[in-house]
Amino acid sequence: MKKLQCPLCGGDIAIEKRVLYSDRPLLFHAGCEQCRWETNRGYAAEKDAWKDAEKYISLFPPIMRVWPGDKLQVEDGSICEVINVNKNLAMMDVRRGEGRPVFTIADTHVIRWPWELEQEGGTEQ
Repeated sequence: MKKLQCPLCGGDIAIEKRVLYSDRPLLFHAGCEQCRWETNRGYAAEKDAWKDAEKYISLFPPIMRVWPGDKLQVEDGSICEVINVNKNLAMMDVRRGEGRPVFTIADTHVIRWPWELEQEGGTEQ
């Protein structure tokens, strides 16, 4: 994924620093500014708050974590760009390249999601 986005509303995940009690140190929380959810715990290190947010988001089904503009690999092995997502029906409108026709696929036709392409060093075609 290009950036960490909220699986509920699509808003950006942000880090907030705050002191809960005057006698305790500054803690980092990650969460969605639009939905107003945040990580359960405060962390001394910003990277730990990011990891907690990533862990939480990874628990959502893949169809809720994909957004227009993301790239994914479909059953025939081609890399497609997501144009539109219908999360209720678990369907996506995708395109194989600029100027190519848009077609609709079910989430079950995806063999590698955007975050899997990034982790495995997948190349865009």
